[in-house]
Amino acid sequence: MEYEITPLLVGVRQVDQGIMTYQRMYGRRVWLPMWSFLVRGNGRTMLVDTGLDDFVAPPEFLSETGLDPQLMPDALAAADLSPGDIDTVFNTHLHDDHCGYNTLFTKAEFYIQQREIDFCRNPHPLDYRYEPDFIKGINITPVDGDREVEPGIELFLSPGHTVGSQTIRINTARGRFIIPGFCCNKENFPAAGPAACPGVHCDAYLAYDTAQRIKDMEGTVLPLHELTVPQILAG
Repeated sequence: MEYEITPLLVGVRQVDQGIMTYQRMYGRRVWLPMWSFLVRGNGRTMLVDTGLDDFVAPPEFLSETGLDPQLMPDALAAADLSPGDIDTVFNTHLHDDHCGYNTLFTKAEFYIQQREIDFCRNPHPLDYRYEPDFIKGINITPVDGDREVEPGIELFLSPGHTVGSQTIRINTARGRFIIPGFCCNKENFPAAGPAACPGVHCDAYLAYDTAQRIKDMEGTVLPLHELTVPQILAG
């Protein structure tokens, strides 16, 4: 089964590159786009991640990148969709910039790793990015490890960035695309040498090993916070 992937830009922040790449490239300010991925095919309309529920896009972001982020309802409307049209949501993890609009999708079935659900409901005090309300009242199908949801859509447990991050691999007419379960941009996946551990992690060793696994997978990686995601998808 083949699906079509459309990136939706649903947030932006500016951070130090070291937030993405542990022990590398500190001191360089970069734009951090927040992508949601609209996935259509086989009679389904799905999303990977739901973005920030509130943000203000700096004017210089548009002038420097040509990209114009939108709040999720507006991004859906631009694709001639409403929240009620979404039947499935895959959360890579439950940090605020990946699940901020979860409760908007009242008709959707959510696939989230069980250990991520548990952590979100009782987060460690050091991790301020979690809020139990992000998953309150939504229809969740817990996932335990790797799983093929349906032909052409696979989930892979990818811990390290968070305890229950998951990677989604989707088959398209242009081959398989991989949406990593951890925060990253193109600098995490150099053409030569090992992948870079994400700069934010709960277990650096595990996050490093996960990054290698994702880099070695068959398919094209769509880094979660990479500015050039539209160009990667367009080939």
